[in-house]
Amino acid sequence: MSKLISPKDPQSRASLRKILGFPVRSLTLYRAALTHPSFRNENARITQDLEDFDRLEFLGDSILNEVICQKLFEKFPEADEGMLSKLRSILVSQKILSRIAQALELQHVLRISRNLRQNFKDFLKAKLLTDALEALFAAIYFDRGHDKIEAFILKHFEKYFDPKLLFRLDPNPKSTLQEMTLKKWQKLPEYTHAFSDKGVKTTVSAGGRRKASALHKIKRESEVLAARALIRRLRKEFKKVKSRGRRRA
Repeated sequence: MSKLISPKDPQSRASLRKILGFPVRSLTLYRAALTHPSFRNENARITQDLEDFDRLEFLGDSILNEVICQKLFEKFPEADEGMLSKLRSILVSQKILSRIAQALELQHVLRISRNLRQNFKDFLKAKLLTDALEALFAAIYFDRGHDKIEAFILKHFEKYFDPKLLFRLDPNPKSTLQEMTLKKWQKLPEYTHAFSDKGVKTTVSAGGRRKASALHKIKRESEVLAARALIRRLRKEFKKVKSRGRRRA
C-alpha cells in the first residue's frame, strides 16, 4: 500500500470521483470535509475560506443516524426499541466506520498536520478516518442532496445489515450480554477464571445453567470471547422459544 497521507494536495476532482463513484460539483465542500482541523491550523492562509470541518462532521453524524435508523426500522420489523438501538450503535461505531473509510481509501485524500501524520497509529487513524467519513457524508448531502447521500450510505453499509455479522463486530459484547441478562433474569452475568500456561480460561454464566467459555492469553480478551459465545447461545435459545410461541398461537 502507498503512503497513508500525501504531503501534497490529493483532492482533485478525478481522485474524489474515483473514491465516491460519481462526479463532484462543489469541490470546496469536499476539500473542507477532508481537511482536518490540525492541517488547517498549520496552513491557515490556504484553508481560511473552507467550511468548518467540525460542523460538517456534526451534520454528517446526524445524517448517518437518520439513514441507518430508517433502514433498521424497515429491515427488522419485529425488533423492539432495545434491539434497534443496539444494532444502530454497532453500525455507527468507530469500528465499522473506520473499516468503510479505509475501504474508500480516505487515508489517501485526508489532509492532516505533519505531527499527526508522524503519529498515524492505528487507534488515531481510526478516529481521524471516522471523523472524516462523517464530514464527507455532509459534503455529499450539500453537493448532491438527500437521495444521493442516502444511496451512498446504504451502498457502503449494505453488507453490515446482517445481524449475525453485526453481533460478531459488537465492540462491547460484555455490555450487550449484561443488558440481555438484566432484561431476562434481572441479574448480571458471572465470570470465573482459570489460569494456566496456555492463558486465561474464562467461563461466563447466566440464567442458571447457561454457560460459555473461552481461552486467551489476555484476561480481558478471554472475557470478551466468552461473552460473545454466550450471547450466540442465548440468541439461539430465545429464537427457538419465540418460534414455539408463535406456533402455539
